[in-house]
Amino acid sequence: MMASGKKVEYNNERTEEEEALLDDVFKTKGFEGIQKYIKEGLDKWRETELHIAVTGKSGAGKSTFINVIRGLKTGEDGAADTDVEECTKTVQSYTHPKNKKIVFWDLPGVGTKKFNREKYSDQVKLATYDFFLIFSSQRFFDDDEWLANKIKQMGKKFYFVRTKVSREIDDEENGRTVARGRDVILEKIRKNCLKNLEEIGISDSFVYLIDSFKTDDFDFNKLQSCLIEDLPQLKREVIVFSIIGKTDDMMSQKKKELEKRIPRISLISAVTSAIPVPGINTAVDFFLMKNEVDFYRDQFGLTKDAINRSAQMLGMREEELRKDLKMRGLFMDYTVKGLMALCQTIAITEAVEEVAKFMLPIVGSIAAGAISYKSTQYWMKKILEGLYQDALKINKMMSMHSAKSSSV
Repeated sequence: MMASGKKVEYNNERTEEEEALLDDVFKTKGFEGIQKYIKEGLDKWRETELHIAVTGKSGAGKSTFINVIRGLKTGEDGAADTDVEECTKTVQSYTHPKNKKIVFWDLPGVGTKKFNREKYSDQVKLATYDFFLIFSSQRFFDDDEWLANKIKQMGKKFYFVRTKVSREIDDEENGRTVARGRDVILEKIRKNCLKNLEEIGISDSFVYLIDSFKTDDFDFNKLQSCLIEDLPQLKREVIVFSIIGKTDDMMSQKKKELEKRIPRISLISAVTSAIPVPGINTAVDFFLMKNEVDFYRDQFGLTKDAINRSAQMLGMREEELRKDLKMRGLFMDYTVKGLMALCQTIAITEAVEEVAKFMLPIVGSIAAGAISYKSTQYWMKKILEGLYQDALKINKMMSMHSAKSSSV
């Protein structure tokens, strides 16, 4: 709570109101107050709850989707039961293994004797979820229209998801003398879904075609990206920083959200300026930088354990993987001393002080603070970009390996 009694959610750009609050904190509590305020903003996503409701008729693939998006397989500890008879009797909740604040809810479909329209909203506590996925493995029904309108009245987002697409493609290919092309079949499914939705009174919706057993195919990744983009900033951080990034698109989403943290990290560094960089007219908080870089590595799957796992899956040794992909970021010494050496090298080769001649509003009267701010910001961007590129290289190699294995 700030001295002014106001609360502001931290975004990547400081608003006039937030600028005033920072000034208020600085005047009443000094640099320590600013540090505490910003650090609390950086970690606020860890305490933010996100509730995702997945609903639809029995057998639509809800439980399988909930398992896959959490990185679990049926039968594993914490996985949803995919037995139709067992998973449709009651509302079931499943937390994300990397973040217990993210909860997926498997809701029974509306329109059954036990879950009819009159009682459905109260029975499943419809108002408590952040957004909804309405699943169907065949066609959408009047009950889906009713539910969509109910959700719309609450001012919340919903998405129609057509599941088990691979099965329909296989059935088409096996049932026709001359099978139509895959793209033709997918377009037919999409058009049929949209026509079906128009018939039940829903004309402004996009349908996502997915197969939970082929997440790199169809619209699975597009659906995941849409969920992220439509969320408010803080809840967006929750899902982006919790989901394991296995695609280039998810890596890009992670990078985008991580970039938003850099101005805040740089501001903390500017008001502490704890460690001088040898031979350079600035001082930054390298302990803070190290913790943030470790967070980047975890997000991109570049920790030592994660790299070892990737190397094993590729049938390589860790050293071979690093060398083959020329991964500069993976050769870094991830210690305070290592970061100091890296930043010193960057400053010498790229003249970082030339881009550090800007004044920071809060510490504008302190030239050292302004230089520290821009220096930290510049270095963190360079490190983030390097790790991001390394992650893309591993993704590409893993994708090529997977494609090669499946063709054998």
